[in-house]
Amino acid sequence: MQKLKSMMLLFIIITVIFGVNDLKAQRSFGSRIFTGGNLGMQFGSVTLIDVSPMIGYRLTEDIDIGLSLTYKYYNVKDYYYSAANKQYYDFKTNIFGGGIFGRYHFTENLFGHIEIEYLDFSIDTYKNYNNGVVKGSENIGITSIFIGGGYKQEIGDNSFFTLMILYNLNETTYSPYTNPIIRAGFGIGL
Repeated sequence: MQKLKSMMLLFIIITVIFGVNDLKAQRSFGSRIFTGGNLGMQFGSVTLIDVSPMIGYRLTEDIDIGLSLTYKYYNVKDYYYSAANKQYYDFKTNIFGGGIFGRYHFTENLFGHIEIEYLDFSIDTYKNYNNGVVKGSENIGITSIFIGGGYKQEIGDNSFFTLMILYNLNETTYSPYTNPIIRAGFGIGL
């Protein structure tokens, strides 16, 4: 969590520095801010509900930076089987986190994307003993580094749709992502 706080502080400092220079620019500070995010759902043996709002700032015509928050509900049916009592157990967790991102626009529609995200969640642990299964819990923190690119399509004067393909450079056993990661999102300028 300390890493996330440090990254957010760095983001705020960079925004203030560039914001001071931006006062001389033609576009006002407020017109460079945009919001949006991603919504995702998957149902079946694996259920995933993802709500990830974001806020961004257009530093220049080619560079965007921003912050994102993440909430995911994750459920895997029949994740663990206990031979001792012949029963299946589901895996369920709530995942919370956030991150910072940067985008470089190569053209009006194509951009590169880099992001650092920190997620925190607890996992259920199961241990077989002679008298049955003992359920426990373990807290996990994961830092992911995403790199990739995307396509941006304007859908009005002040809104857009994005489609990205990203790769997690720090994929681990507990990562909720599998490479490649495909994201669809939206943005609305203020």
